[in-house]
Amino acid sequence: MPTNRNLNQFEPGGKRSELAQLIRRIQTLTLERDQLRQDGGADPELQAKERTLDQLHWRLAAVVRQTAVDDLGNAA
Repeated sequence: MPTNRNLNQFEPGGKRSELAQLIRRIQTLTLERDQLRQDGGADPELQAKERTLDQLHWRLAAVVRQTAVDDLGNAA
């Protein structure tokens, strides 16, 4: 029984592409922050990375909520 759902729903596109980009940024920034912590990095730089990570986590949560809805507005 065919549906109107996109058969390629797991391929990056639109919001899913943004999700992938956000996840990559969070991973990269987390590694940089952890490296700064290990090296005893500059406090202002460490705080800036932590603030940016916090903002990215909030953005990720918003995009996940938007992506978790199918074309008809129903939860996926």
